[in-house]
Amino acid sequence: MSDFSWLELTLLLPLLGAVIVAFIKVPAVAMRTSLGFFIATLITATAANLAFAGTKIAWLKHFAVDDLAAPMLPVLALLHLLTLLGTAKSRVSPMFCVRLLIAAFVSLAAVTCQTPWMLIALLVLGVLVPLWDLMSRRQPVRGYLIHMGLFVVLLVVGWQFAGQQVGYGLLLLALLLRGGIVPLHGWLPTLFQGAAYGTAMVFVLPLMEVLAALRLLLPSTPEWMLNAASVVCLITAVYGGGMAIVQNEVRKFFAHLCLSQTALVMFAVMLHTSNGLTSALCLWISSALSLAGLAFSVRALEARFGALSLREHHGFYEQVPGLAVCFMITGLASVGFPGTIGFVPMELLISGSADQGLGVSFILAIAAMFNGIAILRAYFALFTGKRTTTSVSLRKTPVERAGIILITLTVFLGGWFSPGVVASRHETADKLLGRTGKPAAPASRH
Repeated sequence: MSDFSWLELTLLLPLLGAVIVAFIKVPAVAMRTSLGFFIATLITATAANLAFAGTKIAWLKHFAVDDLAAPMLPVLALLHLLTLLGTAKSRVSPMFCVRLLIAAFVSLAAVTCQTPWMLIALLVLGVLVPLWDLMSRRQPVRGYLIHMGLFVVLLVVGWQFAGQQVGYGLLLLALLLRGGIVPLHGWLPTLFQGAAYGTAMVFVLPLMEVLAALRLLLPSTPEWMLNAASVVCLITAVYGGGMAIVQNEVRKFFAHLCLSQTALVMFAVMLHTSNGLTSALCLWISSALSLAGLAFSVRALEARFGALSLREHHGFYEQVPGLAVCFMITGLASVGFPGTIGFVPMELLISGSADQGLGVSFILAIAAMFNGIAILRAYFALFTGKRTTTSVSLRKTPVERAGIILITLTVFLGGWFSPGVVASRHETADKLLGRTGKPAAPASRH
């Protein structure tokens, strides 16, 4: 199977799908066509992962399946598939499907990209997809443009000076901005409120800033810069969890939960130790999938009841018990509940930070506690309390049922296979830390 061009198919399928769907005018047909391409992409991405046996599977000279990319290919393909499955038919348009397919191509291409300038170009291209969505919905784009414009400038100029401290500093600042690290986080809640939920998801949840940090920064960035960034990320993790607790709108709650989880992964990267990086690679997988599952249930609720408030108790459990269960298990997985996909990564993060001092471990526990409280508060507000009655059936659709089953299997089977994933990610972490630093000569960046 390793002799077959799984990587080429994985990258070309979503791009081909976007071209084909762009000529389809009927939303239902566009959704079914896109669903077929996403399922095919998931199959080829899984095959590319299974075919990888420790040796790069290269395509051209810019893309290859390596230790970092191999497990992320099916994760990212599944993330985009869940995004489409969780989108109500009434809210699907052909252009939404096109944007989703383009976002899938950008994420999959970025994670397999081996050329720094090509990776930077893909990160810039990824910024344009939410901008396209905001403009098509006639939402304000000024704040997003300012933040992402600054991100692009810092990223490009920083790599121009790669090999010098100023270059590493600009790159680090760019990635902290892309991850929404405090105080550079204002664009993230605004994006979830203004853009389509699916568009915001596939821009935030793949955690491309983590990928860029691993490809462009480690291990050459000065230690003091990484230490300073780790402090800011730790503060953001606590801040995001605390803000998620007090939000009265579901989208803002989810945005701040994503902010906290992203900061935890970035903090693990900035530890620049073998254990810390291992936990970051594992958290990258678990956070993306668990938050995608949580968003799946939230979006299904929005499709039925419209914009949701957390100021009152809605009592939706009796009408949609499957979505309530999905919300609970994915929410608990995101904070590391035992038996779920997030348990071992969160445990690794706590133990991996032990050499940073007891205070750091305590703050990480506080951040996880805040996230857990926010999730439970949202669950009780949405699914418990008064009983509401409607004149129409609100039962799960077949697509939603398939999504819930897929999410449940992912959450619990991911926890079951965690030991093997951890061993693989530990080897990858050692390889990443053992890389030679980037030369400062311009020729080395092309």
